[in-house]
Amino acid sequence: MTFFYPFELWRKAISKTNLGQRLIEIGGDENRGEYCARLGINDRTYRDYESGKSLPNTDVLTLISNEQGISLNWLVLGEGPIRPGDPEAPQAAAIETEFFVAVQETIRKTYREVGARINDADLARFSAETYAQYIALAVDPNDEAVRTALMVVLKDNLKKQLTTATPDQAQSKRLA
Repeated sequence: MTFFYPFELWRKAISKTNLGQRLIEIGGDENRGEYCARLGINDRTYRDYESGKSLPNTDVLTLISNEQGISLNWLVLGEGPIRPGDPEAPQAAAIETEFFVAVQETIRKTYREVGARINDADLARFSAETYAQYIALAVDPNDEAVRTALMVVLKDNLKKQLTTATPDQAQSKRLA
């Protein structure tokens, strides 16, 4: 049996991810079909982004950011003002690309070392969450010694989690 909800309710859904929740938030009251058509994105695909079932790639995130006039940093990380230049909101901390890449590569390599797999969407999601946590933890996230220490902690903790996980939990992810 299929249930159809009035369009007013579709935006009030709750997502499994923070990114999905922000996508729901920026959609406003506009009809999803019209909104997706304007973006050039399939309605079902966008619904998967909102629910957290899948993640949009950087091209789609940039398209949404530009179309809505919102900060890409806010859209991806939920930090800083929603709209660039908003004087009332605190300024966004920019994503430090090299540190983010280091977090992602540490996660990818650790999965490989223990023989576990992780798919691209889960790798991206886990990397973004870990990056945000580490930025919040670090007294000075630009200090190279702090970054190195955080990568060691990440690798050690992740190895422990993956080696104590059941084979289904550790192997259920597909590595790109």
